[in-house]
Amino acid sequence: MEMISTKSIISKLIESCRYEQDIDKKIETLYRINSMLPESQKLKIPSLLTDDYVETALYNIEQAQIII
Repeated sequence: MEMISTKSIISKLIESCRYEQDIDKKIETLYRINSMLPESQKLKIPSLLTDDYVETALYNIEQAQIII
């Protein structure tokens, strides 16, 4: 059985989130991604979220994953 790395799972979730049209599902996926990040990289997600915020957050997470 092949072990899939957390980094790989996060990358796939980011990709699926980008193509999701439903903002509620995008936000749900963002929270899921955030819960998988190391404590030092977790986002402080505001209570009011927009599509632009989600896209920016996904970009920032992706950039942090490249550095690791």
